[in-house]
Amino acid sequence: MDVPPRYWAFLSYSHADRRMAERLHRALEGYRIPRRLVGRSGPQGPVPARLYPVFRDRDELDARGEIGSVVEAALAASRTLVVLCSPKSARSQWVEAEIEAFRRLHPDAPVLCVLLDGEPLAAVEAARECLGPTLRARFGQGVGTADRAPVAVDLRANGDGWRLGLQKLVAGIAGVPLGELVQRDAQRRHRRMAWLAAVLAAIAVGFGALASVALVARNDAQRRQAQAEDLLGFMLGDLRDKLQKVGRLDLLDSVGDKAMAYFDSLDPRDLNDRTLAWQEQALTQLGQVRLNQNRYPEAQASFERAYARSRALVDRHPGGGSLLFDRGQAEYWIGFVYWQRRDLDRAQLWLTRYRDTCRAVHAIDPNKVEWLHELAYGDANLATVELERGRLHDAGGGFRRAYATLQAVRAKTPDDPQVAYDMADNLSWQGNVEEQLGHLDRAEAFLARTVGGVRRIAAGQPKDPNWKYQLANVELLLSALQGARGLHVQSEATAAAALARMQALAAFDPGNKEWRRAYLRALVLHARARLGQSRFEEARADLARAQPLLDASADVEGSDRLVRREMLDAFTLRGLLALHDGDRDAANAAASQLRKLFGAGERPDSAEETGRYALGQLIIAAASAGDGRDGDAASNFAAAREALQPFVGDSRYWRVLDPWVRVSLLTGNPDAAAQAQARLAGEGYVPLFPWPTTAIASRIGRASSFTGKAAAANAPGEP
Repeated sequence: MDVPPRYWAFLSYSHADRRMAERLHRALEGYRIPRRLVGRSGPQGPVPARLYPVFRDRDELDARGEIGSVVEAALAASRTLVVLCSPKSARSQWVEAEIEAFRRLHPDAPVLCVLLDGEPLAAVEAARECLGPTLRARFGQGVGTADRAPVAVDLRANGDGWRLGLQKLVAGIAGVPLGELVQRDAQRRHRRMAWLAAVLAAIAVGFGALASVALVARNDAQRRQAQAEDLLGFMLGDLRDKLQKVGRLDLLDSVGDKAMAYFDSLDPRDLNDRTLAWQEQALTQLGQVRLNQNRYPEAQASFERAYARSRALVDRHPGGGSLLFDRGQAEYWIGFVYWQRRDLDRAQLWLTRYRDTCRAVHAIDPNKVEWLHELAYGDANLATVELERGRLHDAGGGFRRAYATLQAVRAKTPDDPQVAYDMADNLSWQGNVEEQLGHLDRAEAFLARTVGGVRRIAAGQPKDPNWKYQLANVELLLSALQGARGLHVQSEATAAAALARMQALAAFDPGNKEWRRAYLRALVLHARARLGQSRFEEARADLARAQPLLDASADVEGSDRLVRREMLDAFTLRGLLALHDGDRDAANAAASQLRKLFGAGERPDSAEETGRYALGQLIIAAASAGDGRDGDAASNFAAAREALQPFVGDSRYWRVLDPWVRVSLLTGNPDAAAQAQARLAGEGYVPLFPWPTTAIASRIGRASSFTGKAAAANAPGEP
């Protein structure tokens, strides 16, 4: 087919890599080749100022597995083939057909491979192979052979990276020496760096100007808009990741605010599909920045605008699975923010929409693994909200449905560690449901399976610290449950394994707040297990080791409820130990820290958090009564009782019933305490400290009236 070359490159990719293809398409068409190289003779003809146009969109294969006429013509009119290589594209019959067609039409034309994910020529993990059959054969012959083996650009994290990878790709398409292109580009970049800081400050003016220019000269505005979008994409993508690592996301605040104002000035109905899709992606990225800053109202506003654009695309193209999938992602993020803001009604509304969208997407193509996997996420996220609302049977059903779906995903992708982790994580949630139902033995069995599953993943990925962190997290869940059953020896061993892991990770990256939080939790649970064995000095040593972590967490606890939870557990345990020792100064110090925590957050709304809150209120009450401040003590007892009352009912959850027994006994209500004690005993729950033996009429005379003596150490396997 003799067609004059119209396109500088043809992008061939799997639909799963669509977003990277869109980004690469924009970058290639927007890249300006240094002026000193323009016009030079190259293997593809004179070097152009811009690689425009680049062909990206394509028809689907027909029923016989053949490419359509539009794609065939575009391949014939392309100077270069660029293949985006990933495990998904390696298994794509469309990508393979496009490669074969291009080689048939252009036997001597260059084929450039862009490695996104996976491994080329993977000999061990076949599921990680990122090259299809044709490319594997040509790579195997070696670069530079007479058969013109393809040249690779490696965009993976451990490869060329985005900038060098893009430069390699431009050099390969335009036919210019890479070294000279990099040198000229570096000179140009150095000049740009001089005004980058000014761009960050003036970006708001730029967006306003772009909007005005768009009304005056639409064609010129579209070109400027594409440049601004590429810059904003860099800021919200690559630059965001770099700033997040050094804790300086605040540098993007003005950019985000002005970008939102710019987006609000545009009516989605006036935008083409490409611009709508890009804005949906940019708004989602901006929402994630706000979410990382715990700026929930701003994050929600950004996600809602992303939803408006994704919904507009679905309205334009009903039945488009990928567009419907993107709308579901926007629904998820809105629901997630409502969940973070503790608005569980709206969280359930949006996560139900997300789940229903997942079902609709899956129905379009039941064989698409990515959409099947998303269906599992849809059921699991909604079940999490049901769990927090105390609807345990609904939550259990949702988690079981998600697990069954994950089993189907695992059957299709047996070597995917993320799927294996999702299955293990699901088991931990099922264990949480069983724990709140009072089935502590079943809950422990679920968590033991979770630990085993994550341990296998971590063993297979020894260089990935994230799996060590995930393993420590599930070990700590198991340790807490073992402690609730009075199995303190086992609880200590489980916590010790997590503690060793998190101590090493926290030393490796002290600025990682998630690792620091898990390290704090490991120290607290380790101390709790030692207290359960009456090893008080060792427990005090653990809590002393936790003090620097508590100090480092003090600046974020008011806005991060997970950090606040770990601090609450730490100071509650300190208070319990101080009351047991009769140390009023230490008890008052712990009570003071608990008051600060309660002043920083709203009243908890889940059974788990309410139990922690109530126990903290009891520590404050006991410290106040010990100092003779009976009015303050009565107020804290009332706060604990008021918080627990809606959750007690027929609950069998030890985190609710343990503080309920204590507040009932200490305020002279032994009948209510006896009912709860009977439930706990039937479930195999063993309190860390024995129940109080006397009611408090006016004040606590001795600490033992609150905590009794510590539980005796248990032998392995004994409750």
